[in-house]
Amino acid sequence: MRATFDPPGTVPASGPVTDAPELAAPPSVRPVILPLDGSALSERARYWAVAIARTRHTPVIMIGVVDANQVSSLGLAVVSAGIYIYTSMVPDALREVTQYLEPQVGACATVAPDVHTQGLLKIGDASREILNVASELDAEMVVLMTHGRGGVDRLIWGSVAEQVVRNGHVPVLLVRPWEHPVPELTPEHPGWRVLVHLDGTKLAETSLAEAARLAVGGELLMVRDVVSGHGDWSDDLTEPREATDMVKLHLDGVASRLREDGIQVRTLVLTRPVVTDAISEVVSTEAIDLIVLATHGRGAIGRLLHGSVSDALARHAPVPVLLIHQEPEVPAG
Repeated sequence: MRATFDPPGTVPASGPVTDAPELAAPPSVRPVILPLDGSALSERARYWAVAIARTRHTPVIMIGVVDANQVSSLGLAVVSAGIYIYTSMVPDALREVTQYLEPQVGACATVAPDVHTQGLLKIGDASREILNVASELDAEMVVLMTHGRGGVDRLIWGSVAEQVVRNGHVPVLLVRPWEHPVPELTPEHPGWRVLVHLDGTKLAETSLAEAARLAVGGELLMVRDVVSGHGDWSDDLTEPREATDMVKLHLDGVASRLREDGIQVRTLVLTRPVVTDAISEVVSTEAIDLIVLATHGRGAIGRLLHGSVSDALARHAPVPVLLIHQEPEVPAG
Protein backbone atom coordinates (compact mmCIF):
# COMPACT_ATOMS: atom_id res chain seq x y z
CA MET A 1 0.00 0.00 0.00
CA ARG A 2 1.29 3.48 -0.83
CA ALA A 3 -0.32 6.37 1.00
CA THR A 4 -0.42 9.45 -1.17
CA PHE A 5 0.14 12.72 0.67
CA ASP A 6 -1.53 15.76 -0.81
CA PRO A 7 -1.63 18.49 1.87
CA PRO A 8 -2.38 22.17 1.22
CA GLY A 9 0.61 24.15 0.06
CA THR A 10 0.85 26.07 3.32
CA VAL A 11 1.21 22.95 5.44
CA PRO A 12 4.59 21.20 5.65
CA ALA A 13 4.23 17.46 5.40
CA SER A 14 6.45 14.48 5.90
CA GLY A 15 6.72 12.14 2.98
CA PRO A 16 6.26 12.63 -0.76
CA VAL A 17 3.71 15.10 -2.05
CA THR A 18 1.67 14.43 -5.17
CA ASP A 19 -1.28 16.14 -6.83
CA ALA A 20 -3.32 12.98 -7.39
CA PRO A 21 -3.27 9.33 -6.34
CA GLU A 22 -1.19 6.99 -8.45
CA LEU A 23 -3.36 4.15 -9.70
CA ALA A 24 -2.20 0.87 -11.17
CA ALA A 25 -5.35 0.90 -13.30
CA PRO A 26 -5.61 3.05 -16.44
CA PRO A 27 -6.71 6.69 -15.87
CA SER A 28 -9.98 5.95 -17.67
CA VAL A 29 -11.03 3.53 -14.91
CA ARG A 30 -13.37 5.16 -12.43
CA PRO A 31 -12.65 4.14 -8.81
CA VAL A 32 -14.95 3.51 -5.89
CA ILE A 33 -14.25 5.96 -3.05
CA LEU A 34 -14.34 4.64 0.53
CA PRO A 35 -13.84 7.33 3.23
CA LEU A 36 -12.73 5.91 6.58
CA ASP A 37 -12.81 7.77 9.90
CA GLY A 38 -10.82 5.35 12.03
CA SER A 39 -13.82 3.56 13.52
CA ALA A 40 -14.55 -0.15 13.19
CA LEU A 41 -18.07 0.79 12.12
CA SER A 42 -16.91 2.79 9.11
CA GLU A 43 -14.74 -0.13 8.03
CA ARG A 44 -17.82 -2.32 7.57
CA ALA A 45 -18.67 -0.32 4.44
CA ARG A 46 -15.54 -1.85 2.92
CA TYR A 47 -17.41 -5.02 1.94
CA TRP A 48 -19.87 -3.18 -0.29
CA ALA A 49 -17.14 -0.96 -1.74
CA VAL A 50 -15.11 -4.03 -2.72
CA ALA A 51 -18.18 -5.83 -4.09
CA ILE A 52 -19.09 -2.88 -6.32
CA ALA A 53 -15.49 -2.48 -7.47
CA ARG A 54 -15.20 -6.17 -8.30
CA THR A 55 -18.28 -6.15 -10.54
CA ARG A 56 -16.98 -3.10 -12.40
CA HIS A 57 -13.29 -4.07 -12.53
CA THR A 58 -12.31 -0.80 -10.91
CA PRO A 59 -10.02 0.14 -7.98
CA VAL A 60 -11.00 1.13 -4.45
CA ILE A 61 -9.55 4.35 -3.05
CA MET A 62 -9.63 4.52 0.76
CA ILE A 63 -9.48 8.10 1.99
CA GLY A 64 -8.26 9.25 5.38
CA VAL A 65 -8.49 12.98 6.14
CA VAL A 66 -6.60 14.97 8.78
CA ASP A 67 -8.68 18.05 9.54
CA ALA A 68 -6.39 20.89 10.56
CA ASN A 69 -9.28 22.94 11.94
CA GLN A 70 -10.68 20.58 14.56
CA VAL A 71 -10.05 17.43 16.51
CA SER A 72 -10.50 14.55 14.09
CA SER A 73 -12.38 11.34 14.79
CA LEU A 74 -8.97 9.73 15.38
CA GLY A 75 -8.41 12.06 18.34
CA LEU A 76 -5.62 14.05 16.69
CA ALA A 77 -5.67 17.57 18.14
CA VAL A 78 -3.92 19.89 15.67
CA VAL A 79 -4.84 23.29 16.99
CA SER A 80 -3.96 25.05 20.25
CA ALA A 81 -5.23 28.49 21.28
CA GLY A 82 -6.23 29.09 17.68
CA ILE A 83 -2.72 28.38 16.37
CA TYR A 84 -2.10 25.40 14.10
CA ILE A 85 0.72 23.19 15.40
CA TYR A 86 1.96 22.16 11.97
CA THR A 87 5.58 21.47 12.85
CA SER A 88 4.83 18.59 15.20
CA MET A 89 1.17 17.61 15.31
CA VAL A 90 0.31 17.47 11.59
CA PRO A 91 3.23 15.22 10.59
CA ASP A 92 2.38 12.95 13.51
CA ALA A 93 -1.25 12.89 12.38
CA LEU A 94 -0.20 12.04 8.83
CA ARG A 95 1.90 9.13 10.08
CA GLU A 96 -0.87 7.88 12.35
CA VAL A 97 -3.52 7.94 9.62
CA THR A 98 -1.08 6.29 7.20
CA GLN A 99 -0.46 3.53 9.74
CA TYR A 100 -4.23 3.15 10.07
CA LEU A 101 -4.86 2.93 6.31
CA GLU A 102 -2.14 0.36 5.63
CA PRO A 103 -3.88 -2.59 7.35
CA GLN A 104 -7.20 -1.55 5.81
CA VAL A 105 -5.68 -1.86 2.35
CA GLY A 106 -4.11 -5.14 3.42
CA ALA A 107 -7.49 -6.46 4.56
CA CYS A 108 -8.93 -5.72 1.13
CA ALA A 109 -6.01 -7.47 -0.57
CA THR A 110 -6.70 -10.53 1.55
CA VAL A 111 -10.42 -10.85 0.76
CA ALA A 112 -10.26 -9.42 -2.77
CA PRO A 113 -6.81 -9.87 -4.35
CA ASP A 114 -8.33 -9.12 -7.74
CA VAL A 115 -9.33 -5.57 -6.68
CA HIS A 116 -6.61 -2.91 -6.72
CA THR A 117 -6.87 -0.95 -3.48
CA GLN A 118 -4.97 2.18 -2.49
CA GLY A 119 -4.88 4.48 0.51
CA LEU A 120 -5.05 8.21 -0.01
CA LEU A 121 -4.26 10.72 2.71
CA LYS A 122 -5.55 14.29 2.63
CA ILE A 123 -5.29 17.36 4.85
CA GLY A 124 -8.20 19.77 4.99
CA ASP A 125 -11.95 19.78 5.34
CA ALA A 126 -13.07 16.16 5.15
CA SER A 127 -16.20 16.60 3.02
CA ARG A 128 -14.44 18.95 0.63
CA GLU A 129 -11.50 16.58 0.18
CA ILE A 130 -13.80 13.60 -0.41
CA LEU A 131 -15.79 15.53 -3.01
CA ASN A 132 -12.63 16.85 -4.66
CA VAL A 133 -11.16 13.37 -5.02
CA ALA A 134 -14.46 11.97 -6.30
CA SER A 135 -14.67 14.76 -8.87
CA GLU A 136 -11.02 14.63 -9.97
CA LEU A 137 -11.11 10.86 -10.47
CA ASP A 138 -14.65 10.80 -11.90
CA ALA A 139 -15.51 8.22 -9.25
CA GLU A 140 -18.11 5.50 -9.74
CA MET A 141 -19.53 6.26 -6.31
CA VAL A 142 -18.75 7.10 -2.70
CA VAL A 143 -19.59 4.40 -0.13
CA LEU A 144 -20.45 5.55 3.41
CA MET A 145 -21.56 3.72 6.54
CA THR A 146 -24.40 5.20 8.61
CA HIS A 147 -25.04 4.80 12.31
CA GLY A 148 -28.67 3.97 11.63
CA ARG A 149 -29.83 6.44 14.30
CA GLY A 150 -31.94 9.09 12.64
CA GLY A 151 -30.67 8.16 9.18
CA VAL A 152 -28.73 10.45 6.89
CA ASP A 153 -28.31 13.13 9.55
CA ARG A 154 -26.59 10.60 11.81
CA LEU A 155 -23.83 9.40 9.53
CA ILE A 156 -20.58 8.43 11.16
CA TRP A 157 -18.96 11.69 10.19
CA GLY A 158 -22.09 13.70 10.92
CA SER A 159 -21.94 16.91 8.93
CA VAL A 160 -19.09 15.54 6.79
CA ALA A 161 -21.19 12.82 5.22
CA GLU A 162 -24.17 15.17 5.12
CA GLN A 163 -22.16 17.56 2.98
CA VAL A 164 -21.09 14.73 0.66
CA VAL A 165 -24.74 13.79 0.08
CA ARG A 166 -25.84 17.40 -0.19
CA ASN A 167 -23.16 18.90 -2.41
CA GLY A 168 -21.76 16.01 -4.39
CA HIS A 169 -22.54 15.05 -7.98
CA VAL A 170 -21.39 11.46 -7.61
CA PRO A 171 -23.63 8.57 -6.52
CA VAL A 172 -23.48 7.91 -2.76
CA LEU A 173 -24.16 4.45 -1.36
CA LEU A 174 -25.43 4.54 2.24
CA VAL A 175 -24.74 1.31 4.13
CA ARG A 176 -26.15 0.51 7.57
CA PRO A 177 -24.47 -1.47 10.36
CA TRP A 178 -27.41 -3.82 10.88
CA GLU A 179 -27.53 -5.05 7.29
CA HIS A 180 -26.77 -8.62 6.30
CA PRO A 181 -23.45 -9.44 4.60
CA VAL A 182 -23.07 -8.44 0.97
CA PRO A 183 -24.84 -11.08 -1.15
CA GLU A 184 -22.17 -13.14 -2.85
CA LEU A 185 -22.34 -13.28 -6.63
CA THR A 186 -22.08 -16.84 -7.88
CA PRO A 187 -22.92 -18.66 -11.13
CA GLU A 188 -26.28 -19.48 -9.54
CA HIS A 189 -26.74 -15.90 -8.27
CA PRO A 190 -24.81 -13.79 -10.83
CA GLY A 191 -26.41 -10.45 -10.01
CA TRP A 192 -28.14 -8.43 -7.33
CA ARG A 193 -31.84 -7.73 -6.99
CA VAL A 194 -32.28 -3.98 -7.20
CA LEU A 195 -35.40 -1.93 -6.41
CA VAL A 196 -35.92 1.51 -7.94
CA HIS A 197 -38.83 3.74 -6.95
CA LEU A 198 -40.28 5.86 -9.76
CA ASP A 199 -42.84 8.64 -9.51
CA GLY A 200 -43.70 9.34 -13.15
CA THR A 201 -41.17 12.15 -13.63
CA LYS A 202 -38.17 12.21 -15.94
CA LEU A 203 -35.97 13.13 -13.00
CA ALA A 204 -36.83 9.94 -11.17
CA GLU A 205 -35.92 7.93 -14.26
CA THR A 206 -32.37 9.32 -14.21
CA SER A 207 -31.65 6.70 -11.55
CA LEU A 208 -32.53 3.87 -13.94
CA ALA A 209 -29.17 3.68 -15.70
CA GLU A 210 -27.26 3.11 -12.47
CA ALA A 211 -29.94 0.74 -11.16
CA ALA A 212 -29.74 -1.29 -14.37
CA ARG A 213 -25.94 -1.55 -14.09
CA LEU A 214 -26.25 -2.90 -10.56
CA ALA A 215 -28.92 -5.37 -11.66
CA VAL A 216 -26.91 -6.91 -14.52
CA GLY A 217 -27.14 -10.66 -14.07
CA GLY A 218 -29.81 -10.17 -11.43
CA GLU A 219 -33.17 -8.45 -11.53
CA LEU A 220 -34.48 -4.89 -11.51
CA LEU A 221 -37.78 -4.34 -9.72
CA MET A 222 -39.43 -1.03 -10.62
CA VAL A 223 -42.13 0.16 -8.23
CA ARG A 224 -44.51 3.11 -8.27
CA ASP A 225 -47.33 3.97 -5.90
CA VAL A 226 -50.83 5.23 -6.62
CA VAL A 227 -51.38 7.02 -3.32
CA SER A 228 -48.78 9.78 -3.17
CA GLY A 229 -50.00 11.93 -6.04
CA HIS A 230 -46.49 12.27 -7.51
CA GLY A 231 -45.76 12.42 -11.20
CA ASP A 232 -47.79 13.40 -14.23
CA TRP A 233 -50.96 11.49 -13.37
CA SER A 234 -53.95 12.79 -11.47
CA ASP A 235 -54.06 12.42 -7.70
CA ASP A 236 -57.83 12.20 -7.77
CA LEU A 237 -58.28 8.60 -6.66
CA THR A 238 -62.07 8.47 -6.91
CA GLU A 239 -61.46 5.85 -9.55
CA PRO A 240 -58.48 3.93 -8.12
CA ARG A 241 -58.63 1.24 -10.81
CA GLU A 242 -57.99 3.83 -13.54
CA ALA A 243 -55.13 5.32 -11.52
CA THR A 244 -53.59 1.89 -11.03
CA ASP A 245 -53.92 1.10 -14.74
CA MET A 246 -52.21 4.39 -15.65
CA VAL A 247 -49.31 3.72 -13.30
CA LYS A 248 -48.92 0.17 -14.61
CA LEU A 249 -48.92 1.47 -18.19
CA HIS A 250 -46.11 3.87 -17.31
CA LEU A 251 -44.02 1.16 -15.62
CA ASP A 252 -44.55 -1.28 -18.49
CA GLY A 253 -43.37 1.32 -20.98
CA VAL A 254 -40.15 1.96 -19.07
CA ALA A 255 -39.60 -1.77 -18.50
CA SER A 256 -39.92 -2.60 -22.19
CA ARG A 257 -37.08 -0.21 -23.03
CA LEU A 258 -34.82 -1.80 -20.43
CA ARG A 259 -35.63 -5.33 -21.57
CA GLU A 260 -34.39 -4.39 -25.03
CA ASP A 261 -30.99 -3.87 -23.38
CA GLY A 262 -31.06 -7.34 -21.86
CA ILE A 263 -32.05 -6.30 -18.32
CA GLN A 264 -34.38 -8.61 -16.44
CA VAL A 265 -37.15 -6.33 -15.20
CA ARG A 266 -40.34 -6.70 -13.21
CA THR A 267 -42.84 -4.01 -12.25
CA LEU A 268 -45.02 -3.59 -9.21
CA VAL A 269 -47.76 -1.08 -8.41
CA LEU A 270 -48.01 -0.19 -4.72
CA THR A 271 -51.45 0.52 -3.31
CA ARG A 272 -50.90 0.59 0.45
CA PRO A 273 -51.57 4.01 2.10
CA VAL A 274 -48.06 4.22 3.62
CA VAL A 275 -45.67 3.93 0.69
CA THR A 276 -42.52 3.45 2.75
CA ASP A 277 -44.10 0.53 4.60
CA ALA A 278 -45.11 -1.01 1.29
CA ILE A 279 -41.57 -0.69 -0.08
CA SER A 280 -40.04 -2.11 3.11
CA GLU A 281 -42.35 -5.09 2.82
CA VAL A 282 -41.38 -5.60 -0.82
CA VAL A 283 -37.69 -5.41 0.11
CA SER A 284 -38.27 -8.25 2.56
CA THR A 285 -40.57 -10.48 0.52
CA GLU A 286 -38.61 -10.04 -2.73
CA ALA A 287 -35.16 -10.41 -1.11
CA ILE A 288 -34.02 -7.04 -2.47
CA ASP A 289 -30.28 -6.33 -2.14
CA LEU A 290 -30.20 -2.60 -2.96
CA ILE A 291 -32.51 0.40 -3.35
CA VAL A 292 -31.72 3.15 -5.89
CA LEU A 293 -33.21 6.65 -5.60
CA ALA A 294 -32.70 9.96 -7.37
CA THR A 295 -32.09 13.08 -5.29
CA HIS A 296 -32.07 16.81 -5.91
CA GLY A 297 -29.21 17.19 -3.43
CA ARG A 298 -30.76 20.26 -1.83
CA GLY A 299 -31.72 20.95 1.77
CA ALA A 300 -30.22 20.06 5.13
CA ILE A 301 -29.56 16.43 4.20
CA GLY A 302 -30.23 16.67 0.48
CA ARG A 303 -33.81 17.17 -0.60
CA LEU A 304 -34.71 13.74 -1.89
CA LEU A 305 -36.77 13.37 -5.00
CA HIS A 306 -40.04 12.05 -3.58
CA GLY A 307 -39.98 14.22 -0.46
CA SER A 308 -41.01 12.28 2.62
CA VAL A 309 -41.07 8.93 0.80
CA SER A 310 -37.43 8.97 -0.32
CA ASP A 311 -36.32 10.73 2.82
CA ALA A 312 -37.81 7.94 4.93
CA LEU A 313 -36.26 5.26 2.71
CA ALA A 314 -32.83 6.85 2.93
CA ARG A 315 -33.20 6.97 6.71
CA HIS A 316 -34.71 3.60 7.52
CA ALA A 317 -34.48 1.18 4.57
CA PRO A 318 -33.29 -2.27 5.68
CA VAL A 319 -30.84 -2.52 2.75
CA PRO A 320 -28.22 -0.15 1.30
CA VAL A 321 -29.60 2.91 -0.53
CA LEU A 322 -27.81 4.40 -3.53
CA LEU A 323 -28.57 8.10 -4.02
CA ILE A 324 -28.17 9.44 -7.57
CA HIS A 325 -27.67 13.19 -7.59
CA GLN A 326 -29.45 15.05 -10.37
CA GLU A 327 -30.15 18.74 -10.86
CA PRO A 328 -33.85 19.40 -11.47
CA GLU A 329 -34.77 20.90 -14.81
CA VAL A 330 -35.62 24.59 -14.71
CA PRO A 331 -38.88 25.30 -16.59
CA ALA A 332 -38.48 27.65 -19.54
CA GLY A 333 -39.48 31.19 -18.70
